[in-house]
Amino acid sequence: MDTVAVLDRYTNKYLNVWPLPQADFATVKIGDKLVYGLPDAKTWMLKNSIWTIIETQRSMEEVTLQTSEKKTEEPTFLTGKYERILQGEEKADFEEQQQTALKIFPTFKKEFQAEFVNSVPITARFQIFSNQLYFFFYSEERYLFTEFVKRFREKLGMNMFLFQVGARDMMRMSPGAEGMFGTCGHTLCCKSYRQLPNIEIEAVILQNLEGRDIEKLKGKCWKLKCCLVYELEVYLQESKKYPPKGSKLNVCKLVGHCKDKDCQSEECQGLVSSFNIITQEITIKTKEGVIRIPLEKFKK
Repeated sequence: MDTVAVLDRYTNKYLNVWPLPQADFATVKIGDKLVYGLPDAKTWMLKNSIWTIIETQRSMEEVTLQTSEKKTEEPTFLTGKYERILQGEEKADFEEQQQTALKIFPTFKKEFQAEFVNSVPITARFQIFSNQLYFFFYSEERYLFTEFVKRFREKLGMNMFLFQVGARDMMRMSPGAEGMFGTCGHTLCCKSYRQLPNIEIEAVILQNLEGRDIEKLKGKCWKLKCCLVYELEVYLQESKKYPPKGSKLNVCKLVGHCKDKDCQSEECQGLVSSFNIITQEITIKTKEGVIRIPLEKFKK
């Protein structure tokens, strides 16, 4: 089955599109755009949108495996209608309209930020199928902008919509983030065509990073870095070899604290505070202080 995973240019929703005509599938590549229609929630009439190809069938199995391991929302198969790949004169017209939208954006940004000071206007995109301007912004707050939209529509002389997006989508959509790199030296995950994982605080705890400066664990989007999930599966597997945090251990049996190997005195009891799968050590707190035990000794 010729399948591609796509990302809606206007809503940032993921979708699997299938089947794709063999002639089109043979020529598409990641980053290409296609026209695909989905049923409207109210009228059930098909509404076309522009979708960016982020994966092809050749790597679909790998993507599904990665997303299931990282608890990422997988693309959904929905019944819609594939129309065509955006190319030729239609593609040129599309890109020209997007440039026109970007020229209008500075005016929108100035007026919107003056009225909603805690917002971050991101970009503007032109919806070619409805002849409308879409303006995107990020904010932790919720706004009532009915009056602003009414006033700005009259100024534009055309219809427009406002969309509030999340922090990761803010970086993905922002033209100002082009060419930015992460601490790893690679292109920001937000700017890539890969599916963005959901990063939970659990990823920090499981990798024993909760004691670190939380700001250093955040990316350009101000949220936890995507790379925190890349080694999470390894940590989950390796952590099974170690005693759980908070469990009690008899230090005598591990380091020969006293002559009695079966000693149950309070001085000879330790509490597992953490472990390090890189150095393969267990950190134990005792009344006398902190000791570190090699994993190999704990196994024996």
